Amino acid sequence: MKAIVSHGIKDFRLQDRPIPEVGENDVLVRIEYCGICGTDIHQYHGTWELDIGSTPGHEASGVVKQIGQKVTSVDVGDRVAIDPGIYCNVCEYCRSERSHLCPNRFGMFHYKGGGFAEYTCVLDRQVFRLPDGMPLEWGAFLEPASCCVHGADRVQIRPGQTVAILGGGAIGLMLMQLALLSGATQVIVSEPQAKRREIAMQLGASATVDPVKDDGTQAIRELSNGGVDVVIESAGLPATVEQCFDVVKRGGKILLFGVTNPSTKVQFNPYQVFRNELTILGTVMSHDAFPRTLKLLATEKIKVQPLITHIKPLEQYLDALAMHQRQEGLKILISPLAGERIDSVGP
Repeated sequence: MKAIVSHGIKDFRLQDRPIPEVGENDVLVRIEYCGICGTDIHQYHGTWELDIGSTPGHEASGVVKQIGQKVTSVDVGDRVAIDPGIYCNVCEYCRSERSHLCPNRFGMFHYKGGGFAEYTCVLDRQVFRLPDGMPLEWGAFLEPASCCVHGADRVQIRPGQTVAILGGGAIGLMLMQLALLSGATQVIVSEPQAKRREIAMQLGASATVDPVKDDGTQAIRELSNGGVDVVIESAGLPATVEQCFDVVKRGGKILLFGVTNPSTKVQFNPYQVFRNELTILGTVMSHDAFPRTLKLLATEKIKVQPLITHIKPLEQYLDALAMHQRQEGLKILISPLAGERIDSVGP
């Protein structure tokens, strides 16, 4: 099979690899779509660990081609999306239903390979059958959308509140939709790219702000009559993290969702947090959100079709990675099946 393989920092190559062997609890999935996200950029640049010889990719959907002898949850031919996280199930976090915080957690790319390949093999507990009629490309959003749902759970937006989203990429626009679903009456999206602001308005944003052309902080404060109840940082930039403290009103909440470089430091005024009684929240991945998120995607309560701007073949993976880094488009999907090929496994 064809797969993207890490040979070290900034050295990912398309190579022929053996199709993974299927263990008794494994599911072999023929990958149809796998999304590129910021984590892939971090792994490419070496700021997040990816073992040499591993295949990256974790936002994957596909078709089950083979199952292990103990697998009963899915059948060959099922259309599935994948939870990329593998947990130990014995630590205090796993036993208290917080497996997303498991210190022994590792990604599917360190098991039998990630999603930027023609096939991957995962444990049966990691696959979720897609509802009939749900496009497979939407299934590639299950992991990032689940992270957004978990973030919405953390920040607990209440009906009637005002919300600002700093960063209008695919993640920011899913968080915006969840804020609206939670009952927010005003959701403002701050995003420098005009096309992304346009899509935000089409998906229901109350207003958008261009932080390059205008003073983004002042614009949000004016639109929200002095500040928002909740601000969600989804750009992963030091400047937008610091901006959160200036656009949230007294008693408000800040959700830090965007993934910054692990070495990033930002400045904030602790007195401001004390005096304004601010709540600062972090959020990482998800644990119980996958089944709920699948329903939200299938019923288009979270609309992801407008977020898909490019579908590229596996051979153009490095070009697609560079496009993502330049913030071209919104969600870029890699499809190993793009173009004709002969299937080499199963029915």
